[in-house]
Amino acid sequence: MDHEKKDLKTLQKEVNSLRSDLKRINEDKETWFEKKEDLKKEIAELITKVKTQKKTSDASSEEARELLKERDEYNKKVKKLIDKINEVQNEKKKLLEKYQIKQDPEILKKNIDQLEEKIETEALSIDAEKRLMEKIKRLKKYYEELGGVKQISDRISQISKEIEESKKKADEAHKKFKKVIKEKKSGYGEFFSLSRQINIIKKQQEKAFEMFISLKNNFISVSRQLHDKINILKKTDQEKRTKQRKKEEKKKRTEERILEEKTKQVEEKLKAGKKLTTEDLLAMQGRKDEDLDSEEFKKN
Repeated sequence: MDHEKKDLKTLQKEVNSLRSDLKRINEDKETWFEKKEDLKKEIAELITKVKTQKKTSDASSEEARELLKERDEYNKKVKKLIDKINEVQNEKKKLLEKYQIKQDPEILKKNIDQLEEKIETEALSIDAEKRLMEKIKRLKKYYEELGGVKQISDRISQISKEIEESKKKADEAHKKFKKVIKEKKSGYGEFFSLSRQINIIKKQQEKAFEMFISLKNNFISVSRQLHDKINILKKTDQEKRTKQRKKEEKKKRTEERILEEKTKQVEEKLKAGKKLTTEDLLAMQGRKDEDLDSEEFKKN
């Protein structure tokens, strides 16, 4: 009996221990699951950043292509204008040779401007100023007489301005192009940085998932052990109750048999006219009580 009690006590301890283990394992399992889910969200956020970065990079690539195209177009225009100005200068040279013009209209115009500036800025005597005015007049007349050469010079001047403007725009486009390329390279650095972060976090997520699966399997295993132990405990308790009931029933049958034998002895004494003892009276009373209990049991 003591051995059975000891076994039950040990079994109950094992059940309690398994319940504690199961609770701890479940808490750890849920912790790793939450960590896995948090890492999953973090990866999703980083992927969104990568997609945004890619869109920005694609836009930068398109802008770089447009700027490169714009720069090349202006450079081509500059080349064409240089070819054109060379043609016009050759035309001017031929015209100067044809009419034996020794002084370039542009230089002549520059001289006129310098003389006019001298009159305006310097304190000249009346005679000196008069002589300069007459010279300017002659030069202007000569300048007007140059005719076609002057027109060609104006064309050269206009083409030169277009060349400078086109060079300026080509240079601006090139600077913008270099800036976009620099930003794009910076974007590449961020893109690779985000990719590295994603790979690192993916490994952490895989580890968290492995821990979760391991704990889940352990949880299932301990749950089965607990289930088996509880079943054994229930079965052992049931067997104990059955055994106790059988023992009580056996004891009752023995007591009934003894009581029946004593009752017969008392009845024989009564028939023989013998004196009944206190024990005999108690046996008779016990028999009556038993009969009453039986009748009451039948009624119910």
